[in-house]
Amino acid sequence: MPIQLIVFWTITAFVFGIIIGSFLNVVIWRLPRGGSLVHPASSYCPNCKRSLTVLDLIPLFSFLALGCKCRGCKQAISWRYFGVELLTGCLFAALTLFSLNDPANAVALLLFTALLIPITFIDLDFFMIPDSLNLLVLLVAVGRDAWGISQHEPGHELLWGWLPRSILGAIVGTLIFGFVRISGWLWKRVEAMGLGDVLLARAMGALLVSVTPVSGHPLRLFVMFVLLSCASGLIVGPALIFLRTRKIKEKGDSLTAVEMSGGTSEIEEEPEPESSFMQQAYAIGYVLWLGDLWEYLKAKLDKLQGKPIPSVNYEEDDWKPDPTAIPFGPFLSVGFLLTVFVGELLTNLYLTRVLHWN
Repeated sequence: MPIQLIVFWTITAFVFGIIIGSFLNVVIWRLPRGGSLVHPASSYCPNCKRSLTVLDLIPLFSFLALGCKCRGCKQAISWRYFGVELLTGCLFAALTLFSLNDPANAVALLLFTALLIPITFIDLDFFMIPDSLNLLVLLVAVGRDAWGISQHEPGHELLWGWLPRSILGAIVGTLIFGFVRISGWLWKRVEAMGLGDVLLARAMGALLVSVTPVSGHPLRLFVMFVLLSCASGLIVGPALIFLRTRKIKEKGDSLTAVEMSGGTSEIEEEPEPESSFMQQAYAIGYVLWLGDLWEYLKAKLDKLQGKPIPSVNYEEDDWKPDPTAIPFGPFLSVGFLLTVFVGELLTNLYLTRVLHWN
């Protein structure tokens, strides 16, 4: 491909990415707080509630031009807004450059990444991943494989003549991180990983088979995916714990130790019953059998029938994570993207060394 065309598509992807990033900031703010992504139609300042104009919403530029403050109330705007726009633009440009020879993969990876960004930041703030986002990333992953099957693309042939590769990837992704969840419970009787993380791993496994080289085994990149996800947690995790504990100390010197750990000061309150092994196993079965999808569809059907559906506002949730706890969803996202970019290279290096040693 001519260099001029490569530069054109890369710049176009970056500009498109920062525009998408501006919308993702809305998703990150509204979705976990029970807000609608449609109403109000215009963005607004969370502090003074003033509707933002076009001049306030130019990606990257408006934030810097306004001095990182709201034009109305002069309240400081978090640098996260700028960071999300810039991150989305850079990832879109890098993924487009990486997948220029495979437009279908490029589209799937761009859509998938556009969903990973709000998933990551919501999980960092609330230790949860909305089911709607987990279902959308799964839809993108399975949809990419379905397109490949319909177009008879190499690398998307049905396994054993009946099984889509994305389904195999989703099952393996679920089982790997479901095993981590159950192992943590068996070891310390605590949830080492939230169910939302297992749901996210399900979607990542479904898409990894599409970015695997045609000549390779469908599950070729899974070992590197697990290693890179865990490595990113080991490297970045301590810094996140330090920042969380410092933020808690700055916010609430008056909080008791029990309150800071997410508990309660009421001595007479009965502890929650411990989960059983069967409950943990059932949770993994729930993921494999798309229990989240059926519940989501049931909720939508109830809404169409006029039944009251309670809105979820995680900002008002009484539950508080332990100061030393960190969500694993962001590390899954980092591990997945690293696997897309360098997973095949690292796998080749590893296999070459092994073959050489043997």
